[in-house]
Amino acid sequence: MEERIEKTIQALNRHRFKAEFVASKDQAAKLILERIPRAARVGIPGSRTVRELGLDRALRERGNVTYDHWLQGLSKADILKMRKAQLTCDALLTSANAVTETGEILNMDGVGNRIAPTIFGPPKVIFVIGINKLTPDLAAARTRIMNLAAPRRASELDLEVPCVKTGECNDCNSPDRVCRAELVLHRAPSLTEIEVYIVGEDLGN
Repeated sequence: MEERIEKTIQALNRHRFKAEFVASKDQAAKLILERIPRAARVGIPGSRTVRELGLDRALRERGNVTYDHWLQGLSKADILKMRKAQLTCDALLTSANAVTETGEILNMDGVGNRIAPTIFGPPKVIFVIGINKLTPDLAAARTRIMNLAAPRRASELDLEVPCVKTGECNDCNSPDRVCRAELVLHRAPSLTEIEVYIVGEDLGN
């Protein structure tokens, strides 16, 4: 595993991401909080990993304005407002469905607010990614998403989609389908600073 992690980190850095390995989620949380200014408006799109590190709560407690549409009690209008604000925040804090040993970051999304601001908008994007999401290449990354990450997420949301029952992608046309748009970051976008923290623990789906 150490060799795979090092290979991934080197490939990401060659591709103009700023990538490093962090041994534990506690260390990662501390480091990321140091990297985000207290005055920054922080976008937090749907990411179980970010919540597992407690970063959403920690940012709010220290006074950062956060745009988090997973907060309880929000109306549909409030959720939409939060998602749009994630496109223009100062820093975006998110995860990925998979990262490859060849240096690509892959995400699939149902709404689009998770992937859109990682391309353009926020000047800083921070990815925090568990080692369970490391894959050899893009083909393996897509397989991981379609047959593991997406069915798990759909099950958590109690959605009526075939993959919840079969455990694998059926390329459905369900109105509840969670994998509607795919984004591959082959290189860091030219106007966006992207930091990638690979954490030595399993995180997220």
